[in-house]
Order: sequence, then C-alpha cells, then structure tokens
Amino acid sequence: MRQVKTKKQAIRIQCPTCGAMQSHQPTYTETITVGGMTVGHDPFFGLELWLQSRFRNHLFWAYNLEHLQYMEEYIAAKLRERQDRKYMTLVEKLPEFIKSRKNREDLLKLVEKLKMK
Repeated sequence: MRQVKTKKQAIRIQCPTCGAMQSHQPTYTETITVGGMTVGHDPFFGLELWLQSRFRNHLFWAYNLEHLQYMEEYIAAKLRERQDRKYMTLVEKLPEFIKSRKNREDLLKLVEKLKMK
C-alpha cells in the first residue's frame, strides 16, 4: 500500500490508448501499522478485515469467527491466570484495552455486533 503525503480532491487519469482524460475523486483510509503490518488488514492480501470495528480510540478486529469466539471467551473470563511459560501466547500479546477489566462489558457488546455481521 502506498503512503500518501497530501490528499488531493481529484486526480486526472489519461487512457494510454486513446488519450481520453477522466477525473477521479480518491477516497482515503487511515491505517495503523505495527511491525510493518497494517492493523485490521489481511497480512497476505492487504485487504481490510470484515470483522473489525472502532472501540474508543482503538481498532478491534478478528480474522474470522473462530478468532472472534476466542477473543470473546478471553474478554468474558472473570479469572485470567498467568502461567510461567518460556514463550508468549496470543493472549499475552493483546493490546491493553482488550485486557482491561473496565472495558469488558463494552467489548462484549461490540463482539456481539460483529458476530451479527
């Protein structure tokens, strides 16, 4: 995905065959990158994920329904035990807004909305 430094109202496009000119109004989407990957997008195709929604100042997303179910179970859990491990699990890499108890109820409502998509 190419980074845009200035937003244009219109872009003029010329057909290389016939020379006809056409004006196009571009759309711009804000993206967040972490470690070179665009958050909320498929890492292979770069397409925007279907199961995503804004949660306050964050983007909550899931790759598929199974991933969403896993997230729901974690968010709904009343007791989250940490075990001594030599490696990090998916849960340990989650953003703090998902781990925070104060967001539990609102995140579960958001998960329900995403499940209905």
